[in-house]
Amino acid sequence: MLIITLAVFFVILAGMIASGFRVCTSVYITDDFTVSADGGEITFQVEAGFSMGFVRGYKDEGGGVRPHYLKFYSSWGGWNSSVGAKNEYRLKLDSEDSEIYVYHGNGGYDLALAKDAATGEWYRVS
Repeated sequence: MLIITLAVFFVILAGMIASGFRVCTSVYITDDFTVSADGGEITFQVEAGFSMGFVRGYKDEGGGVRPHYLKFYSSWGGWNSSVGAKNEYRLKLDSEDSEIYVYHGNGGYDLALAKDAATGEWYRVS
C-alpha cells in the first residue's frame, strides 16, 4: 500500500512540476507598459487569455536580437496554480529595436508591440 501511495504522490508531484515547462499560448501584452527614459528597457504587463492560467516567465526566442520573439510559460503547480506566477516583466531594448512578438501556438508569433519609426514611441498592436 505504501508503494502505491508513494507512486501516486510522485505522479501528482511530477504533473505539478511539469506544468511549469508548458508553453502558454494565450498570453497577451496589455496596454500597461512603460519604456525607460533612456529607451534601454521596457516594462510590460501580461494576461492569460483564459480564466485558468498564470504566467511564470518568458524566454526571448529571438536570441536577444531584433526583433524579439517572446515565448511565455505557465506557472508551477497545475492548471490554476499561481505558484511562481507574476504578470510584470522587463525586456532589455537596443536603440534599433522596433518589434516585439508573442508566441500563440503552432509555430506562430503575433506582433504585440511596435515602435513608431517617426516618433520613437512604442504602441500596442491590436
